[in-house]
Amino acid sequence: MDAAAAKSQPSKSRPRDRRAEIAKNAYELFSTRGFHGVRMDDIAEASGITARALYRHYENKQALLSHVVREDQRRVIETLTALTEQAADERSFDASLTALTNAALDSRHLSLLWQREARHLDADDYRLVRRQTRWIAKQFEDLLIRSERANIDESAADIRSWVVVSIVSGPGLYDTALSRQRLAQDLIAASKRVITAPTAVAADVPASDESDRTPISRREQLIYAGARAFRDKGFGGVNIDDIGGQLGIVGPALYRYFDNKAEILVAAVNRLHEWLALETARALRMPCPDEAVLAQLIQGYIRIALEATDLLAVSLTERLYLPAAARERFDRAQADYVAEWQRWTSAARPDLSEARAVTLVKTAKTIIDDCVRIPHLRHYQILPAELSRAALATLGVQNT
Repeated sequence: MDAAAAKSQPSKSRPRDRRAEIAKNAYELFSTRGFHGVRMDDIAEASGITARALYRHYENKQALLSHVVREDQRRVIETLTALTEQAADERSFDASLTALTNAALDSRHLSLLWQREARHLDADDYRLVRRQTRWIAKQFEDLLIRSERANIDESAADIRSWVVVSIVSGPGLYDTALSRQRLAQDLIAASKRVITAPTAVAADVPASDESDRTPISRREQLIYAGARAFRDKGFGGVNIDDIGGQLGIVGPALYRYFDNKAEILVAAVNRLHEWLALETARALRMPCPDEAVLAQLIQGYIRIALEATDLLAVSLTERLYLPAAARERFDRAQADYVAEWQRWTSAARPDLSEARAVTLVKTAKTIIDDCVRIPHLRHYQILPAELSRAALATLGVQNT
């Protein structure tokens, strides 16, 4: 290239805030590839700098993850702080809910990064982010739940605060064809329905007692031990010998069941989908009116989510690490499962477009996915019934 041609080439302008540009690129990479799937070199390349230059801004990948998670939290915290500083008689429920919904949508990947990647934060950052997450839920309870339902039961108020947090932050966990404006309107309306829905009673969905009995099958034991390990440390944080070692299965004996840890992950996710298929068949066979089928599907999903939480968790957080063929197969199964919910939602609410019905179904399912993985909520006997009530309210369907 001659000198004249070189001068005519547009130069790449240096961003005003290189540190913020790096964080933005890391945010996108962590969201799409997961923490273990991203190298500092990848972030440097996306930012148009060398890895050496990158380390001048961030000490390591963990520090970058901490920055992007805390930055997203900051937007929501600032909105909540501004609302709590207003005088109570000047604060509007509708305005508060709208402001919080928009703040959450502006930080759309926050739930994804927190749920999938927070375990990779260092201990101090993890404690800080967790403490701030709890503070956010408590402010939702005070500003939204108790402002409308002053006499609501304490356990129901706690559950519903986390449900509304899940509703407004959930879009980072699923795809939607809705515009930002339409999505915000539907999330706000769903939150209102959840907040104002009558309090459920535990008898709506009976809680089941649990025992510590385990199957004798070594293969079954490996599936559940693998699910626990993947949920705790992530797929990249354990190896197959770690999983076998928990059960005293080592060496050749381990490889009689699985060739590698990816096969254990596939078996765990496959088990979840088999159980969901069984619950779907059970709901469809139930001798009830068509308008009650959706409630049966929801109750079946809650039952699986509470009884097989490790399987559910790894299907949500470790999907990126499934072999491509298995991931495609499970994606199709998941799409079919969502379509079944959408079928009965649309039957109950013909006013909804397909895109709106599918989005509300994903929102309702996300509520359950999120809340069953919050340890202290599981102590409430009313949790299954409240989740069923909240999911139906999100969909705008009467509890039958």
